[in-house]
Amino acid sequence: MAFYLDMSALIDMFGTKLTVLTNSDDGEWIDGIWHQTESKEIDLYEPFLTFNINSTLLSGQLMSAETGEFSTDKAYWFSENDYAIGTRVKHNDELYRVTGKQDYSDYSNILEYELKKESPNNEQT
Repeated sequence: MAFYLDMSALIDMFGTKLTVLTNSDDGEWIDGIWHQTESKEIDLYEPFLTFNINSTLLSGQLMSAETGEFSTDKAYWFSENDYAIGTRVKHNDELYRVTGKQDYSDYSNILEYELKKESPNNEQT
């Protein structure tokens, strides 16, 4: 028997409201001006973590970053939906962009996304 872990109950239990902005980078150049395609907004309730899961979950406990503060420029999102790298996500009025993706579909129904917070007007964080 093959191993399969259904994560639907955990997604439902630990989900928080977030909005996925699909096609947020689509558009076309017309007469030297970029015309962005209106993005489609999809509201979801899925786990969205704004702390570094690699250092905290692997150690078996939730710990703050080495600086003594929680890192807020990165986030992790667990979803049953497949989105492309570069997809923009809004959570608590903050805008993030998917920078990495781990697909666990070989043995589960979940994908893990790594996101980076976007700064308004290209400011440095």
